[in-house]
Amino acid sequence: MPCRLDDSMISAYMLLMMQPGAFDTAIKEIRKIKNIVKISVIAGEYDIILRVQVQTMEQLLDVSNQLQMIKGIQKTTTQVIEKEITL
Repeated sequence: MPCRLDDSMISAYMLLMMQPGAFDTAIKEIRKIKNIVKISVIAGEYDIILRVQVQTMEQLLDVSNQLQMIKGIQKTTTQVIEKEITL
């Protein structure tokens, strides 16, 4: 179950580069990982962007480690959000 967005938590975007044909299986596995609040399939250099909410950097590292174990994910890049501005 995804956690609620909260200012006291660490937010990050994780960009995933996928192997062709691996989307369906990988997304099923990604959905099982705690702290992922949104999955977006995108066009461009990366194939999927995840929105992640954690309480500690250690939890963020744990999410990254779990993602790297999923068959079909070739590369992950993590971008920690320092500040968000609501329009």
